[in-house]
Amino acid sequence: MKISTIKPFAVKGGFRYWVFVKVETDAGLIGWGDASDWDAPFSITEAVCYLEPFLIGKDPFDVEKIWWNNTQIFKRMWGGIAWKAMSGIDTALWDIKGKALGIPVWQLLGGKIRDRLRLYWTHCGSAQFAHHQYLNSPQLRSIEDLKKFCERVAQSGLTALKTNIMAMKGTPLYRVPREEIFTGKISDEEVETACMEIEVFRKDLGKKFGIALDTAFDYRLDGALNLARALEPYDMMWLETETFDVNAQEKLAYLTTTPIVHGESLYDLHGYLPYLQRHAQKTIMVDLAWNGLTMGKKIADLALAFDTAVSPHNCHNPLTTFVAAQFCASIKNFDILEIDYDDVPWRDELITEKIQIENGYLLVPERPGLGTDLIEEKLLEYAVER
Repeated sequence: MKISTIKPFAVKGGFRYWVFVKVETDAGLIGWGDASDWDAPFSITEAVCYLEPFLIGKDPFDVEKIWWNNTQIFKRMWGGIAWKAMSGIDTALWDIKGKALGIPVWQLLGGKIRDRLRLYWTHCGSAQFAHHQYLNSPQLRSIEDLKKFCERVAQSGLTALKTNIMAMKGTPLYRVPREEIFTGKISDEEVETACMEIEVFRKDLGKKFGIALDTAFDYRLDGALNLARALEPYDMMWLETETFDVNAQEKLAYLTTTPIVHGESLYDLHGYLPYLQRHAQKTIMVDLAWNGLTMGKKIADLALAFDTAVSPHNCHNPLTTFVAAQFCASIKNFDILEIDYDDVPWRDELITEKIQIENGYLLVPERPGLGTDLIEEKLLEYAVER
């Protein structure tokens, strides 16, 4: 069996773009992979096309060899667009191998440790506030709307959520202009708004409900620390805040009782190692659309050596969830899995098998390969226009 063609697809995902990779073989088997970056979809598709001639005629079972061959081709483009293209191809190869052998990918990764995965609702409230036009949800405009929304969260059966700071009506941040270029400072209004919104979730959902806040790269050390300390009374699941300065990340983790999580923007063992060595986080986030299953498993095992849990970055598309499920089922140090519980209406139209959730847990797929296939006609129907 040899690789015959590789084809990327750029697909509309509402408030972000999705990129999928189809790898075909001369035996008729097809594998699907995820190479999504919220932006720059055509940069990734072009990178995938660039790799195709190097891979035609190769054995799709040689997943490890192909990964390292691709890193040599992109040796001066470590991370970024190049690695997203590589990761989409990598995951598709794992899918082919599982299908050819008639087993789930988790079996190829060493076997299944668990049958179900605890989930948290990501962009909870913040997607309905900022991107409601893409969702099956009314817009959240105010703190009162957020309180009512908590009823829906409670009814979902999920036991944890992650949100973002929202400048909604009734908060100190309402109608306060944002900086055009973020300087890393945090205002009193931002801190007060974050606490007000987290307090709503905590009061309405109870003490045992996991609550996380994501601020990405918005704040430098002093701002992130100010926010982390202000959140300490709310017994947070975590504060997600990122910096490429490992010293700053380490200090932040040690100067607050609020658990710190990061890592979704890192690549490769070398990217994660300095943070793991310094225990600069409670949990590390690995993006499998940016590191592939091949490198993702190595990163998880490295994190295990440093007593660190892993929670994959999983807010791209429905295929990403199947990829993450295979990964999370097979690693010892799994923490919790992210999911956009409220997503674009056409999300499930793209896949042959749907995500199965029971009582706030994702049931690990048992079908061969990743556990689902993409429907090419639907990918073309929702294709991004250049």
